[in-house]
Amino acid sequence: MENKDNGYNDIQRDSYTDYGSFEGSPPENKKKNSFFKLLAPLLVLLAFMGKVLKPLLVLLKFSKFGWTFVSMFITVIVYSLFFGWKFALGFVILLLIHENGHLIAARKVGLPVSKPIFIPFMGAFISMKEMPKNAKQEAIIGLGGPLLGGLASLACFVIYDALKEPYWLALGYTGCFLNLFNLVPLGFLDGGRIVTAISLWLWIPGAVLLGVLAFKIGNPIIFLVLILGLFEGYKVFKNRRNPEAMTYYTLESSFKLRMGLAYLALLAVLGAGMGISLEMLEGMRSDFNI
Repeated sequence: MENKDNGYNDIQRDSYTDYGSFEGSPPENKKKNSFFKLLAPLLVLLAFMGKVLKPLLVLLKFSKFGWTFVSMFITVIVYSLFFGWKFALGFVILLLIHENGHLIAARKVGLPVSKPIFIPFMGAFISMKEMPKNAKQEAIIGLGGPLLGGLASLACFVIYDALKEPYWLALGYTGCFLNLFNLVPLGFLDGGRIVTAISLWLWIPGAVLLGVLAFKIGNPIIFLVLILGLFEGYKVFKNRRNPEAMTYYTLESSFKLRMGLAYLALLAVLGAGMGISLEMLEGMRSDFNI
């Protein structure tokens, strides 16, 4: 699995820190006194942090999922500043489920991968320790993320139906959007990996669709994904006639058919889930005059 962006890779914000400033020019000795008054507690704080963080770093070194949980925690904190901790936690868990879908699929085909790592505003990714041997393996790994992530999004709708809590409806909508975006058939997106087992020509409508989304939404991350996808597409199409590439993309017709049907079914289910949940959320908004 390439480093991606699951969708949603698909909600963008930025954060700022406000720094105060002191005016005036005190005498030199007062400057020195002020400097040492500030330096002393700073050194104490650094020493305390060293005592606290050292055991944590040792624990992470031997922990199987250390950096996954640390990057998750940081991402939840950052998203909480904009969306509240509850929604941030739910969204990051959906990302984790999506990435674990890729991880499980990779292990099923016998390829080792890293644990998921989260990057705020960029999503999450797993790194391939060994490249797929053919387009079949690549497509299976690509399908694993949106398949498991899509099931998690649908589970949010089931919970909403039981509890009638709008939080779960909004979370399910976000999950559908995240996984649906990742199914765009271009480059390193999951959809791009899946259609390598169907037809590389599907990357062309994928590029058009992503271009429309980039200009309509105006999100710089989508523009970046589009540019990288076009660059990768250029390399793939340029070398597709090489004997090694032809072997890589040559698959049995029955597998192509099954993968194509699975891809279309996933698009239909996620699209329906996103559309219905959006309509319900809009209805709630109008009911409360929001």
